Amino acid sequence: MHAPVFKGVHYKIAEPIDDYVKQFTSAMPTKLQDLTFSCNCILNFLYSDLEGKKTGSITGPVIFGEIAYRLLNQTLVYLETRDVG
Repeated sequence: MHAPVFKGVHYKIAEPIDDYVKQFTSAMPTKLQDLTFSCNCILNFLYSDLEGKKTGSITGPVIFGEIAYRLLNQTLVYLETRDVG
């Protein structure tokens, strides 16, 4: 495991992905208007062979997939701010 496991959570092995790079890039958001911050998990960086490549408007640090103090590998997180007034 690349992340801690939590008591009471049922875990299973994920199904293999035929083309990780293709699935990852096709899931990237395309219409971000006011991107404030973003970060990408190091495993996405490694498995998608992102060295020297751009991920659209998603820029920011490559980190260890942590959201709200929980390590949840293979995450890409972004914050978009909008004026709804």
